[in-house]
Amino acid sequence: MIHVVIQRKEKFIININVSGHAQSAKYGKDLVCAGVSSACVGIANMLVKKQFVNGLGTIDLKEGFVDIKVNQLNEDVQVVLETLETILETIEESYSDYIKIMKMEV
Repeated sequence: MIHVVIQRKEKFIININVSGHAQSAKYGKDLVCAGVSSACVGIANMLVKKQFVNGLGTIDLKEGFVDIKVNQLNEDVQVVLETLETILETIEESYSDYIKIMKMEV
């Protein structure tokens, strides 16, 4: 199961944590994992292009784990993070047995 935790402070996303494996198919054939991984890596690459890691926040990316923390609020960063949120919600709509999203206000 892939677990996603999205934390907001007021209306702003301040942390997205994605962990686990979908295990919807054999390793290397798991389309749910592939979709989530592609979305996370693509978003992480865009954040790096937007200079996110130069003080706006941090990205920790490992196999089966992504943690994006926001240190400074930025409108461009919020649009990118909301895009990831929407992609993950779309995957969850079709594959809710393999991915769960929890949202919390902090």
